Amino acid sequence: MADDPLDFTSGDEDDSRPAVFVTTREPIKLVVSHLEDPRAPESSALAAYIDGRLVARCAMPAEAIDRLIALRLFDAPLPVGLFAYEEAPGLQCRLFALVPREQLEEAAHEHEPWKASVPSYEASASASDDDDESETPPYETILLGHIVRFAKDRKHPDDLAAEAVDILQKILTGGDPLHDADKRAIDDLLDSL
Repeated sequence: MADDPLDFTSGDEDDSRPAVFVTTREPIKLVVSHLEDPRAPESSALAAYIDGRLVARCAMPAEAIDRLIALRLFDAPLPVGLFAYEEAPGLQCRLFALVPREQLEEAAHEHEPWKASVPSYEASASASDDDDESETPPYETILLGHIVRFAKDRKHPDDLAAEAVDILQKILTGGDPLHDADKRAIDDLLDSL
């Protein structure tokens, strides 16, 4: 996993806080579907699964979920990213699927072929901003869910990037408690030598 520190600034200039965005090196096979949840009426919750495990859920309109499924964006493995920043009650995180921009555009054109003949605002804006040095990211993000790690549960309280990597690893692997216990036992044994 790679991490890129960012400076997250909310509306006020004085209210900046450290934040990180970590991603998987390899694409991950995700399955998304509607989630039947009584707190989300009319199938308006998106569920994301890795290896059959529910790893995230997100409230969104049922029509948007239908559209995501119809576009078949999750048929192939995708990189996964975690945006994390410190805010009460600990660490606030957002889990994203990173969809290649061209795949999203192709899927949209397949689903609505008439769009190919209509000039897009983005294309017009990029043509008029040729002098701009900033490059458009090659990925679009799709929010899969929110994750909170309480301050008392942090593994790396002084290292935001390491904490975000740990959270993403737990999401990907399921956070096997037996594996964690074995690792602690080995660490204790090595410390005693």
